[in-house]
Amino acid sequence: METAGVCEIDVATRRIVGGSDSPPDLDSPCQEEVAGFGLGLCCAEEERGETPGREDSPSDLGEAELDPGGDHKTAEDKAFGKEVVLLMQALNSLATPEEKLAALCKKYADLLEESRCMQKRLKALQKKQSQIVKEKIHLQGEHSKAILARSKLESLCRELQRHNKTLKEENAQRSREYEEQRKEAMLHFQMTLSDIEVQMEQHSSHNTKLRQENMELAEKLKKLIEQYELREEHIDTVFKHKELQQQLMDAKLQRITEMMKEVEEKQQRERDFLLKDATESRRKCELMKEQETQLKQQLSLYMDKFEEFQSTLAKSNEVFTTFRQEMEKVRTRSNSLYLLHVHCDCLTLPATCSL
Repeated sequence: METAGVCEIDVATRRIVGGSDSPPDLDSPCQEEVAGFGLGLCCAEEERGETPGREDSPSDLGEAELDPGGDHKTAEDKAFGKEVVLLMQALNSLATPEEKLAALCKKYADLLEESRCMQKRLKALQKKQSQIVKEKIHLQGEHSKAILARSKLESLCRELQRHNKTLKEENAQRSREYEEQRKEAMLHFQMTLSDIEVQMEQHSSHNTKLRQENMELAEKLKKLIEQYELREEHIDTVFKHKELQQQLMDAKLQRITEMMKEVEEKQQRERDFLLKDATESRRKCELMKEQETQLKQQLSLYMDKFEEFQSTLAKSNEVFTTFRQEMEKVRTRSNSLYLLHVHCDCLTLPATCSL
């Protein structure tokens, strides 16, 4: 009869932990709850001294759990061992297995709520990361447009400089032509005066006539000089106007260059801020992954304790009746928790794939 009851408990336990309706995964909430229940019953049996063939005290059990790897255990194992000892002490302070099961259920609910909060934060960070990537692409497009505009402005500036250089060369050529014309006029005037003097010496009888002609030539020369002065004034005015235009274009070019520098500095600051924000988001995501790994390790430890509970359960008829009643309750809760866990996995799977 005892053997048949133990077999029935073993079959029911295996259905809850890895039944046909749920995949055998260490992250299943029902497995964590059953493992916690087994830990509470095991601690209760050790307090009453009903475990046959076992001479280890609760302190020995705590030491064995805290030191699973001997001298090579890490600081994380020590911290986790302390948490297990504190949990066992809290469970030992409770009187009945129902209270211990309720305490473990509350602990599991807290861990589940913390896991949900971390999943929500992970979704928010992933959404923010995608938004940052979109903004980065937009800024890169704006930067490309700015570079294209700058290249166009540079080509226009080069064209303007070539035009100004051409104008300067044309003005210099005109000045040289005016100077050559003036020299030719002066030379012609000197030659004319020389001819007049020679003619005055040769033809003294025509002095009056030549004097009159000389006065006329002087008058023409005066008019020619006045015209030349007016033309020089006009050329100076044109030169001043061209210089003012050149100064205006230089000022516009300098202002455009300063505006381009300001735009580039602003884009650099925004790019640095976005890179810093993306690095911080990536670091938080890695931290959440590490926390998830630690929680999985805790679940694995609870499964080991559940296996130990199965060996203890085969030797206790008194615990068998209570366990069967509690198992029915746990089965109902585990089914609901499993459905909730599957729903949460379905929600987090697209976010994990995108990450």
